[in-house]
Order: sequence, then C-alpha cells, then structure tokens
Amino acid sequence: MPGFHISDQQVFLFMTHRRQHTQAVAAAKAGISERSARRIEQDPRLPSQKKLPRHWRTRADPLHAIWPRVEELLKIDGIIAVTIFETLQDEFGEDAVPDKVRRTLERRISRWRALHGGEKEIFFPQIHEPGR
Repeated sequence: MPGFHISDQQVFLFMTHRRQHTQAVAAAKAGISERSARRIEQDPRLPSQKKLPRHWRTRADPLHAIWPRVEELLKIDGIIAVTIFETLQDEFGEDAVPDKVRRTLERRISRWRALHGGEKEIFFPQIHEPGR
C-alpha cells in the first residue's frame, strides 16, 4: 500500500512465501507491492537494518552561544552540571538559559567529560572473605 513503510515481519513473510510461490503471489500474501518485492530481492536486508543514523541537527543548538563559557567552567575540578547551569543563569539571565535546556546541558557536559575530561580515578576494591 502506498504511504506505508514495509515492516521486518512483511519482508520475512515475503521471503518465506517466495520459496514456494512466484514473486507476485508471495508479495500479495505478504501485503506488499510487486515493485517492493523486486526491491527486497535485490537487497534482502530487513528494513530495520537499512536505516542510517542522521548526522545533521533537526533544530538550532540552544547552547551554541554559551558553550565557550561552559568549557571555561568545566576546567574547575569537581564542578557539577547543575552548578554550571545555575552559574550560566546568573550570568546570562533566564531568557538566554531557560530551565528547559538543563537536561540538554547535562547530557552535553557528560559527553564532553567522556571525550575531553580528566582521567577517571582507579579503584581496586578489596574483598575480605571470612576465614582468610
């Protein structure tokens, strides 16, 4: 049917029926068009395997203007994301840094620390077994 995406289940059903039937019959039994059946036979991957992750932004970055200041604050050892957020609201005002971008800022800080942050503390837990 036009306008509907083909599911993995329909592809699997088509391929199963295709073993015993013609392309047109197997497509009809799977509920897809013959044209879609030809496409499936050329590339037998499931639709869920064909999707590529998007590499572009869908909306404007709300932290673009304040990110250089965030990076300066991240150089302070032990500072947490909520403290950075409150500092930004004090400096730039709540209009420039609204409450709704707090979680976005926390995620961005977490990603920045994973890529550019300092080394993690190494911890070797000691296990004391009874009787040893």
